[in-house]
Amino acid sequence: MRDILAILLVLLAFAITPAHAAKLYKWVDKDGNVSYQDSPPPPNAGRVEARDLATGSPEVKDGVAEKYPVVLYSIPRCQSCDLARAYLQKRKVPFVEKNVQGNAALQEEMKQKIGELTAPAILVGNKAIKNYVESWLESELDQAGYPKIEPTATPEAGTQ
Repeated sequence: MRDILAILLVLLAFAITPAHAAKLYKWVDKDGNVSYQDSPPPPNAGRVEARDLATGSPEVKDGVAEKYPVVLYSIPRCQSCDLARAYLQKRKVPFVEKNVQGNAALQEEMKQKIGELTAPAILVGNKAIKNYVESWLESELDQAGYPKIEPTATPEAGTQ
């Protein structure tokens, strides 16, 4: 009995190990069919989402960050800038933050890319978002292909 238990534990350990390194890929083909696979998609798969099965966290794939870089133009002591930064961090979006206060070169860059001096201002690729409105930023990030924030479980009514 003890030998059988030991063999089962060893087999279980080998069965669990690949799951820690496994990823789940989701993509939509040219016909609109959604595929979920544990192997990478073909090169012509279009937008791909990948999830690490060990952590459950989404990953930025297919050069989304290179194709649609995110830039946050901010100033110190700006509550809206803080909210925009926190949202990008929560969503795990790689971004560059540029403090435009007192920097004439960055202010000129911002005028050219955004059209005016306003903080915060966010670029997602070449799309400019003036001021922080979460739904606008969320929509632009979704369209670019950045992973979404997973909803958190909420306790059912009457439970704590």
